[in-house]
Amino acid sequence: MNYGRYEDWVRVSFKWIRNPDTDLGLPHHIQTLGIEDAELRDVKTTNIYSADGTPLEDEYGILYLERFQIRAHLWVLGAYEVIRMLSERVRKNPDLTVPDAVDYIHKTKRLFERVRIPIAKYEASKRHKATDFSVAPAGIGPKGIGWKVSEDTIIYQSELSDEFFRMMTTIRPPPEHNKQNQADV
Repeated sequence: MNYGRYEDWVRVSFKWIRNPDTDLGLPHHIQTLGIEDAELRDVKTTNIYSADGTPLEDEYGILYLERFQIRAHLWVLGAYEVIRMLSERVRKNPDLTVPDAVDYIHKTKRLFERVRIPIAKYEASKRHKATDFSVAPAGIGPKGIGWKVSEDTIIYQSELSDEFFRMMTTIRPPPEHNKQNQADV
């Protein structure tokens, strides 16, 4: 496990607490996604294949590639739901965070959709219907676990994670929110 990466997720997991009644569970959810990310991001071919190229299996005969693929698949679905929820909230109320964060949230959602839609709905995303496959096969490449979304595009879990993480770092209360909290004290 990449503990430094997990610590990064813990640090940014508290960036979105606007309503204590509804948002207090979000840091825990982001931290659990961070655990998976910290375990998935360093998966390489040597974790999946022996030196002679034979697929490695666990003690039950299940291929490690399949285990890592399903974990990455579930990570995408979970991360997408956090991003989708944030996108919906800032679409309804852009004053929940600074404008740069609003833009980054929407941008990150679009990136995740390109993988999430074919792995969850078995269809290409509407934005990429002309170029993308209806099913995005998962595999292992130079950047770890990834999905081939079109003939010439592979999107890696680590790339999605990096964008999700950068998105979280942009989130901060707008200046008006800080002034209101200081006035309440």
